[in-house]
Amino acid sequence: MVGDRIKGAGKQRERKAREQGNKEAVFPLAAASHGRTSAVYHLLVALVVVVSIVYRMGNLGAFSLSNDEGAYLMWAWLVHSGRPLYSETVSVSAPFFIVALDWAFDLAGVSLITGRALVLGFLGLTLFSLGWAGKLLHHWTTGLMAVLVFSLAPMAFVLSRMAIGEIPAVALATLSLTLASVYWRHGKWGWAALSGFALSLSLLVKAMNPLVAVPVLWFMVARHWHRRTGWPRTAAILVVWGLAGLLPVLVCLLVYEPAALYDQAVVFRFELRAARPWSLVNNMAQLEVFFQQQWGMVGLALAGIVLLAKKARWAILLPLGSWLLGSLITVLFHSPLFAHHAIILLPPLALLAGMGFTETVALLRERSWVWSTPGLAGGLAFLLALPSAMEANQTAQAASFGREAEAIAFLEQITLPTDNIISDNLLLPFMAGRQTPPPLGDLAQVAIDSGRQTSERLIAISEAYPVSAVASWALRLPHLDEYTDWVETNYLVRRVWDDHHIVYFGRRVPEDQIPNRVDAQVGDSIELLGYDLANRDQMIGSSQPEIQGTPQVLGVTLYWRVKTPVKEDYTVFVHLLDPEGQLVTQHDGQPLQGYLPTSKWPVSDVIPDQHALLLPAGLSPGRYQLIAGMYALETLERLPVQVTYPQFSDDSVTLTILGIGSQNIKK
Repeated sequence: MVGDRIKGAGKQRERKAREQGNKEAVFPLAAASHGRTSAVYHLLVALVVVVSIVYRMGNLGAFSLSNDEGAYLMWAWLVHSGRPLYSETVSVSAPFFIVALDWAFDLAGVSLITGRALVLGFLGLTLFSLGWAGKLLHHWTTGLMAVLVFSLAPMAFVLSRMAIGEIPAVALATLSLTLASVYWRHGKWGWAALSGFALSLSLLVKAMNPLVAVPVLWFMVARHWHRRTGWPRTAAILVVWGLAGLLPVLVCLLVYEPAALYDQAVVFRFELRAARPWSLVNNMAQLEVFFQQQWGMVGLALAGIVLLAKKARWAILLPLGSWLLGSLITVLFHSPLFAHHAIILLPPLALLAGMGFTETVALLRERSWVWSTPGLAGGLAFLLALPSAMEANQTAQAASFGREAEAIAFLEQITLPTDNIISDNLLLPFMAGRQTPPPLGDLAQVAIDSGRQTSERLIAISEAYPVSAVASWALRLPHLDEYTDWVETNYLVRRVWDDHHIVYFGRRVPEDQIPNRVDAQVGDSIELLGYDLANRDQMIGSSQPEIQGTPQVLGVTLYWRVKTPVKEDYTVFVHLLDPEGQLVTQHDGQPLQGYLPTSKWPVSDVIPDQHALLLPAGLSPGRYQLIAGMYALETLERLPVQVTYPQFSDDSVTLTILGIGSQNIKK
């Protein structure tokens, strides 16, 4: 019996030795480097990752001209505000990145920097995965070089500083392949399950490269193909991998309304392809631009392919080659293809470039001068392209947008935090701290071309929601002629930077829709018809109108009208008085932030005039009086007021009594 155990143990050792021998035959450099310089390698990779992230943090809050970034951030903010995705917040994107942004907002607050910091985290995951895969498959220098190459690529630099789904999708796809290679090396089923889970999450961020499943599955099969009983085990591990990949999809079907999810995230893609048919010429042109930008990496990667083939390292070349080929096929047949979609080519190119570097170093040590020539040529191409790549990265980092900064400040000035804004670049309202109506979705050109966004739909949304301003900024709204005409008719004021950058505000209000009627006459011909309060529910019932150290803003909208033209430009005042009649806070200014003075008011039109009152913290409980009126700025003399109900003064209108610290509000 003891002898049998000894024989069994001996056979087990022989089997492990054969398996290890097979691995070393397949990945000799990886096997040779195992156990050596591990600490130095991990330190260097960590250093490159940290430097890459820190370098990208400069100017992280700058405006971006990408409508995609604004769309992702706005959708996540709406979800964060309690508007369910798909059923209420319309989105044409898969859910996972939006959910990740929502989680990031929970941790660090709703801001552009929070969203971009999340993408930097996914960049770190991408670099970590490339370093791990390079070491597993080839050599530690391969992993380190792959990290460097990817980090310096201009496309990776630009997209990793934007809160869009490209880098997260690439990160999770790269992680999936890396985990599959870990399974190949160690045979633990958990790695295979994690690989399937990561690939599913990648597709639920953005289905950019489903063909990455080919090299992933290659690793699953390659683990067992040398064994007699390999196929049953291969089938079992593929089932585990597939079930792990189905899990996130099943969760989505349980969390979201399936019909809405399918319509917005799937059906839209087919409508888009119908609206913009596939064009090989366009896709080849986009690929040409990609190769022109990343030609140094491509040259080194081509050297890697040649040298791996020369040394017959097919176990490396086949999965990475299929990954690169699948990415090329995906890009060529994508419709419509935009430049940033080619980001899926970077991870396999980075790994192949790292292998080209490592193989070249090995050949030079062997003094194989002829075969080291392709590697030296690829390395020279990479070095020659490096200055222009660094210059492009610095240009992207230093970008500034003065006109957009003005527009953001303008939107903050003319609207209240609770107002809705419609824009064809959603980053404008997001950075101004204003939301869009949840059903708006995406105003990208492709949404207009596919028929998802129509003038009729936008008019219906604008009428259903209190849209205080419309920003035509990205040459998309002008394609909707009827909506543009509707905006021109229904907004009193517009600020024009040029023909393509216009903000409309001062929404006309039908008289029968005026809330909280006052019907007071101010002066000889001006009428204060009514008012509305924003954030009122947050103000009352609390003696501390303050959230996380930030004083609350009480938004007051006054609805005016003139019966006859007014020659003077009067100043409007809105004051909040404490129970003793003392001034607590105020906002004085000409109507519509000075952009529509009383001398320019059209007769009979209702003029919506917004004022924001900053409420100090620590207000004592009690009944606070909110008053409004007008005065001449030169003399500070208030216009007389005539109303149909008793007033505390004959030169102001008492709008309401706010019960701070009480739920009671009285007129």
